[in-house]
Amino acid sequence: MKKIFLFFSAVLISFMIGIYYHNSSPGLIIGKFALDSLEKAGDLKYKINFLNVLPMGEATLFAAKTEEYHGSAVYHLSANAKTSGLVAKFFSAKAMLDSYVDKQDNNPLYFKQKLQISGKPDTEKEVLYDQKSHIMSVAGVRRSILPDTQDPLSAMLHLSKMDFDQISDFEMNINTNQKNYSLKGTVKPQVISSKGRKFKAYLLKAEIKRRDKNNPYHRSRITMVVLKADRNIPILIKVFASGALINARLIENK
Repeated sequence: MKKIFLFFSAVLISFMIGIYYHNSSPGLIIGKFALDSLEKAGDLKYKINFLNVLPMGEATLFAAKTEEYHGSAVYHLSANAKTSGLVAKFFSAKAMLDSYVDKQDNNPLYFKQKLQISGKPDTEKEVLYDQKSHIMSVAGVRRSILPDTQDPLSAMLHLSKMDFDQISDFEMNINTNQKNYSLKGTVKPQVISSKGRKFKAYLLKAEIKRRDKNNPYHRSRITMVVLKADRNIPILIKVFASGALINARLIENK
């Protein structure tokens, strides 16, 4: 009985290691795509995994659309995430994000977040940014912000447009609620081999933390592998926050 238990334990561990590697290998991620399908970024769909192993859901980062907002030309950014598979049978959740970003400086003017969680009322949050006055308004409450403050979607837009051949580090201000946070990271060039071809990529390592506190409980660490294309395409994202590791790997670009 003991030998049988050890055998199945070894098989299970090997299986989990295989899944972990599959979800964490940039070469395997790229290998799922046609050779020319990552030359231009479109709507990017990701599979979300807990601890790099357990599937939780899916998320889609939609390509920017040019629209008009209060008489100005803006980028309309949007994204959504939802539970899927076995998790969705026990716990259903969905998040929808929208951001309107000034085309001249790529700073957000308006951000909206809607959350739907089974068994709870839907919640919505709207944020108005006055970047010139360094003020944001949430539910009628005005708060001071730092210059060029970003929301999560506009921050991703900035990262997609950065020329990582020319910079080795970056820093942004982020605020969608009450406190000012910094997103600060480093850039390291990489080469990814897949299907006999080599792809230029970059490894980003960043930390999000409160500007006014040196507190480890108000920090998140992000590791991201981005592929160089018409804009930078995140193919692998890892977030470590509150003691948990979340992995997002690219599964579709259309």
